[in-house]
Amino acid sequence: MEVSHTLDGYWVLSGYIDPEYQDAQATMAKAKEQFIIANPSIESAKVVVVNGEFKQGLYQADQYQSNDGLVRVSANGKTTYIHVT
Repeated sequence: MEVSHTLDGYWVLSGYIDPEYQDAQATMAKAKEQFIIANPSIESAKVVVVNGEFKQGLYQADQYQSNDGLVRVSANGKTTYIHVT
């Protein structure tokens, strides 16, 4: 998943989920939950998950995925880790 941050303070997690292999709603809910847990200072109401491409992101995050399923995301000077299953 990609992470974008808007000027009005929203964090947008976006990516394509293949419904043949994953339950899209469950996957998006888990991604949001893990992002909020990893970033307790972020207001949970400002985290949005999109199944698809988010084209209006104002700041694109840099990301790096390790072999153990962790994704390091850096955006606007903040770094977080998201476990991707």
